[in-house]
Amino acid sequence: MRLLPFFALTAALLAAAPVRAAELNLWVMSTTEQPQQDMRELLRPYLAGKPDLRINVTVLNWESAWAKITAAAASGQGPDVIELGTTWVAAISSMGALERLSDAQQAQVGGAKAFFPVMWGTTHRADDSKVYAIPWYADARAAFYRSDVFKAAGVDPRDAFANWGSFKQAMQKINGTEIGGKKVAALGYPGKNDWNVVHNLAPWIWNAGGDFLSADRKRAAINSTEAVQAIVYYTGFAAEGLVPKGALEKDSTQIESGFFNGQYAVIFSGPWILKQLKTPKAKGGQLESLTARNFGIAPYPAGLKGHQTFFSGSDLAVMKSSKHKAEAWQLLAYLTSREAQVGFSKASGMLPARLDAAQDPQLTADPHYALFLDQVRNGRHYPSVPGWGPLESVYLKNLGQMFDIVGGVRGKYSPLAIKQAMDAAASEADQVLAETR
Repeated sequence: MRLLPFFALTAALLAAAPVRAAELNLWVMSTTEQPQQDMRELLRPYLAGKPDLRINVTVLNWESAWAKITAAAASGQGPDVIELGTTWVAAISSMGALERLSDAQQAQVGGAKAFFPVMWGTTHRADDSKVYAIPWYADARAAFYRSDVFKAAGVDPRDAFANWGSFKQAMQKINGTEIGGKKVAALGYPGKNDWNVVHNLAPWIWNAGGDFLSADRKRAAINSTEAVQAIVYYTGFAAEGLVPKGALEKDSTQIESGFFNGQYAVIFSGPWILKQLKTPKAKGGQLESLTARNFGIAPYPAGLKGHQTFFSGSDLAVMKSSKHKAEAWQLLAYLTSREAQVGFSKASGMLPARLDAAQDPQLTADPHYALFLDQVRNGRHYPSVPGWGPLESVYLKNLGQMFDIVGGVRGKYSPLAIKQAMDAAASEADQVLAETR
């Protein structure tokens, strides 16, 4: 019997053996109602021509994601592709946990010019142009208001949202307006139990000329004159009874539910509200509600320094620990493509991060969507610095405690009490900044 040489025999056996499927692990946040099912549908076209590829999707809750992601970054035991909140990219990349993306890879997805500039600025540190992530979807904030309530109170929305003075006057006039025998509170916003507290306050602080960090990004600025002025203005709505005190114990989801149910005439929230208002009740939406038939969208009222809005979202990155970096990158490139971003926007209600996807006719056919998109032109993001992740936790805790002052739980509410609380927040934040330089 003729024997095959060893190497020829090995090659023959390998050729006869079944191809081993590549397996990728993808971590995403809980952004849609059915994240596992929605991601399965989003990935279906990509996997159709790849029978040897398997993608395992793990869904993280936003509240616990920071701790899990930093643990994965420190241990090197993370997934192949990971979703990161735009405020987290600088911190995780500074830990050496993310794969740097080459110029060729950036060009493959269109580069900086393909995305909203604010979003592209989150893919790298403010002091370093090396790119470690690609924008996936965007979140911006605007005012949603009940047009029937404004009409009943004789208030023109164009005047109401013009500036801080006109907005306060409008809320005073609208508060307690009756619709169908039910009194409607002027404004609804969440309090200390909401993880969006910092995001909710950001536009007001920016529009007063304040900021969260000093110009050199080395010190906290939450206790500056401008920032405190904005916080006093914002909390003043609750102190004057224009925001029900009960709202200060609620989170964003509960406040949004209150808007749908007719409790509040105005809320400030994100694009997912539009999806809710055009989704039938049978599918978990609010299409049949009175609010869905009577709502409008407006920008933040202008402060002394403008009328900017909060604009953030999520990016996708390849972790350095991945054993399948080439396959991981191709998955990331697909998820950040126009097709996938439009699909995810329809499923989640979030805005695409790509400019071409954001202008897709499937989305812009909705006039409310187009109006919301206009607000993005004044979008602003926090500084992309490594210390922002832990710093945001400090701000979240201290700004949350501020609502105890407004509610009378911690002393008597006054501008001085707010200033003292923000001085304490700034002191704690400065320690975090010093540790993360």
